[in-house]
Amino acid sequence: MSSTFDRRSFLTHSAATIGGVAMAGTVVDGLLANVAGATLPVGVNNGKPRRGGTLTVGTLSDVPNFHIFNGAQGKMDASAFCVANALYDPLFVMSHNGRTALPMLALSATPNANYTVWTVVLRQGVTFSNGDPFNAAICLANYTAAAADPTVGLAIKPIIASVTAVSAYTVAYNLVIPFSAFPISLAESQISYMAHPSSFSPTYTGNPVGTGPFVVKSWQVGVESQFTRNKNYWRSDAHNRQLPYLNGINFKTIVDNPTRNEALQSGSVDMILQQDGIQIAAFSHMKNVSHVTDINAPRDPSVNCLIFNTTATLNQYFCWAGLFAGIGVPGTLQYLLKGQAAPAAVQDADWVGTMGAVNPSTLQWDTTLKPVVNDPSIRKACAMAINRNTYFKVIDKKVGSVANGLFRKTSQFYKDPGWPAYNPTAAKALVDAYKTKNNVTKVGFCIETVSGSSSSVAAFSLFQQQLAAVGITVTPRPSVQSTLINNVIYGEFDCSEWNQFGGVDPSLNYVWFISLNATAGLGAGGLGMGALPSGTFIAGAVNFAHQGDPTVEAAMLAALAAKPGSATEKASWQTVNTQFAQLVPYLWLDSLVNAWAARSHVQNWVSGTAGDGTTKVLSPNGGSARWDQIWKS
Repeated sequence: MSSTFDRRSFLTHSAATIGGVAMAGTVVDGLLANVAGATLPVGVNNGKPRRGGTLTVGTLSDVPNFHIFNGAQGKMDASAFCVANALYDPLFVMSHNGRTALPMLALSATPNANYTVWTVVLRQGVTFSNGDPFNAAICLANYTAAAADPTVGLAIKPIIASVTAVSAYTVAYNLVIPFSAFPISLAESQISYMAHPSSFSPTYTGNPVGTGPFVVKSWQVGVESQFTRNKNYWRSDAHNRQLPYLNGINFKTIVDNPTRNEALQSGSVDMILQQDGIQIAAFSHMKNVSHVTDINAPRDPSVNCLIFNTTATLNQYFCWAGLFAGIGVPGTLQYLLKGQAAPAAVQDADWVGTMGAVNPSTLQWDTTLKPVVNDPSIRKACAMAINRNTYFKVIDKKVGSVANGLFRKTSQFYKDPGWPAYNPTAAKALVDAYKTKNNVTKVGFCIETVSGSSSSVAAFSLFQQQLAAVGITVTPRPSVQSTLINNVIYGEFDCSEWNQFGGVDPSLNYVWFISLNATAGLGAGGLGMGALPSGTFIAGAVNFAHQGDPTVEAAMLAALAAKPGSATEKASWQTVNTQFAQLVPYLWLDSLVNAWAARSHVQNWVSGTAGDGTTKVLSPNGGSARWDQIWKS
């Protein structure tokens, strides 16, 4: 199923990883060029690069507003990370085996004894494309903008308390919780990209400015963005040749998956990203086209799934924070900030939110409707009604693997989570029992789908057919990707087609699953809602399934504080996976396979090095790629 929320999936790099050389166990094993006798992996060329030319890349989506396109303010999906790699440099990049954060704009990261403070030394001598220097003040400005952003801030505040300048080229990241793998976040999340602070102004209307290999030439949102070579780029390759090799790179937005393949076949684009199984399978029949996938990448893949609004409310954290005051939910936080106890009615409103469902007739959020998906028995019924093997075969043409949780079976974190088995008879019994218990004759809800995506339509048709067989009626609610994402962010949805998670380390998923003790005080990290039942947990701001669960929260905190690779880390993430199998906030389907395909004249596109110009990094990295060492023959 094509991307609806992938990335690196808004803020974090949950896309896949591809090594730059053929090594045992890496993604490039078995994926040699479609030419007999090839001796190098697909996309690798060790010859002398040819300078010049413009590369045209077909992407899945575009950003809503390019003036604030940066790590601190953007809402990056896989395609946005592709563009970001042309314009910006991150603090770190991941090694080709997905295990180590390597220097880029930052040189090192050193923790204190309990992993709550990470001191980061920055590279000197780097300038932005406008000539201004990169330094600690820039790093601090990027964090400040991110923390103030209404979306990005909510995703990083559970982890980062503050960033302070230690010296002109050293900063300290002061964390909210012990986090032993934190440098990976400074390689794999969008806040790793350092932008020039000029774009942080709310009235900024110019082009974004970075330290990266290319600069903005033009940008027609939703159509095409064009970049030209940064003549003063600070990086060189292993032979001391200045990067990048290309004169320019253009990104064309092609939402429909078959149309993107057609553009590659016709030559109107040089490379494309594809996440649709049918279209990935078609690459093998294309002349003058080679491709790689991340099926065997050294990291867990993102997962195609259905995400449920488990509380059937608006985003409860947003309610608590007062973001819905305009519609009669004043929010507990405003009272706490004044040192007052919030009235019980206000706390209850925050907890219940504006409970409701999407009206299948109007496709609008309707608080007069009785919700369905907040009942775990209905979510379990859906899990047993949808045949994941059929989905894998029909929708993704057996590209990837069937999923039963966050981790694939080869992952060090995998343990059978006990996912509900396909059983339509048992599913129908659950639905019938729900009808009897609630004295209703019909059960149904709406599913968010991506308009303009044929794979999204096909997936919905399969869900509709199999759920109808157990007595559940579903209605599509099509919208453009940015609207779909906003519906899920604000909680105005029942269920949505989705893909997310995975990545080189499960700690990257912490913010997506966090929940907070609602009844504990602010000083104890709670929400200060003492009028609610003791032990109530409310999902964090970007826990879009709204699954507030103390077992999941405790297990994640134990995992993040543990030494990487330890038994505690592994057991804790297995607990999280098992809880999801019981609660079904996500209906897992199959792995999201990222495939990059390029025409034969594109050289060295499975490539990329760290700041030293020699050490191989993950590129393409699932849904994104690095561009500075690609060239055209």
